Amino acid sequence: MRSINYLVFGLMILMLAGGVYAQVNVNYFYGQGCHYCAEVISSGVLEEVDSIDGISVEKFEIYHDAENRQMYLDYANEFGISQYNRGVPFAVIECEDSSTYVVGASIIDRLPVVIETCEANGDYIVGVSSENPDAEKIVLGSLIIAALIDSVNPCAFGVLIFLMLSLLKMGSARRALKAGLVYTLVVFIVYFLSGLGIFKVIQSFTSITHIVYLASGILVLSFGVWQFKDVFFPKVGPTLQISPKVKPLIEKVINKGTIPAMILLGIIVSLFELPCTGGIYLGILTMMSINKTFAIPYLLLYNLIFVLPLIVLTFMIYKGMSPGILQKWTSRKRNWMKLGSGAVLIALGIYILVF
Repeated sequence: MRSINYLVFGLMILMLAGGVYAQVNVNYFYGQGCHYCAEVISSGVLEEVDSIDGISVEKFEIYHDAENRQMYLDYANEFGISQYNRGVPFAVIECEDSSTYVVGASIIDRLPVVIETCEANGDYIVGVSSENPDAEKIVLGSLIIAALIDSVNPCAFGVLIFLMLSLLKMGSARRALKAGLVYTLVVFIVYFLSGLGIFKVIQSFTSITHIVYLASGILVLSFGVWQFKDVFFPKVGPTLQISPKVKPLIEKVINKGTIPAMILLGIIVSLFELPCTGGIYLGILTMMSINKTFAIPYLLLYNLIFVLPLIVLTFMIYKGMSPGILQKWTSRKRNWMKLGSGAVLIALGIYILVF
């Protein structure tokens, strides 16, 4: 807030020193419920700029007002802003001889500077919400469905069941419960941090966003086709599963039975089962990026749904259900799990490539 005050104060001094009050119009476009738009409003930068002589600020809500939305689209087209960089908050600065724009929460810091120069060709910085009012509903619904399908995962199930079976032979049910919960917690943390990392990588290629989306869509679609291949042509080529070479290492860690060993196991399994589960995760993260709806709560929700079956299985085994029965059930339903995962992957891949 202090930096905003300094910028606005400097702007006022320059205008007074020049003795000229150039007319500047700022059209601010926002969406009701848009998180970044609320940040701009709460910062007070619009009111401070509007209080300067010769500068006027008008606000236009685009989610529920068709006329304002059309005005927003006209400006976006006029400035040649690509579909990948559009969103709200969006500020258009109209000076005497030129006009420019700022997109995103960067308005808080950039607006006074852009008004002062009126020479920028437009700024696109992080902190942008979708221009589509239904984007959050679309992403949230898709995220829940994808996470549910991804959570019924034979890779993670198989390791957990083998872990519980081994620990029950070695010690008490309470010890097995503790180990299973620690393992599940580590899987949750590793997947959550992986999601943050993948999303930042996707967002870092702002100059070639469309190429990144294209590559991601093709990759996700390929994973989907691969899942169907594993079901109908299992002997053709490699399969999407944890490499058999890793299994001796997993068994060695499990046999230690200690908490540090369970932490190490969760990390190993999370990293090596990414070929099994990473496709859906990549698809959802790319979808969030396209719709500009990425948020930490979304990522937490996805991973909570993802590990929920592991928590349920752990308590079922602790309460007396035989791990062997669950192992046989997982083996029988493996193909159905793969078909469900493949269908979601293909749907996500097509969505990314089309939109």
